[in-house]
Amino acid sequence: METEELIAIQLYCTNEGIEASFVEALGERGLIRITTIKKQRYVEPEYLPRIEKLARMHYDLQINLEGLEAISHMLERMENMQQEMHILEQRLSIYE
Repeated sequence: METEELIAIQLYCTNEGIEASFVEALGERGLIRITTIKKQRYVEPEYLPRIEKLARMHYDLQINLEGLEAISHMLERMENMQQEMHILEQRLSIYE
């Protein structure tokens, strides 16, 4: 992946006013994917909305990293269940 497509964590955190260690911790817990190129740490743009959501929960609601991890997994499961329900509804509509 080209570095032009990636966002430097340090630059992003400076612009957003969050700690780089917070983003690094999200990466360590598997909540986002961090890429290292030439000792510089980057995040893919697709993870920015997730980082913003988790940062709001962490800083505004004082939810710790363990709580963010649990919430993230529960939200992911709910999204998967909603997708499954949508598929089942489509299949059911064939028989109506």
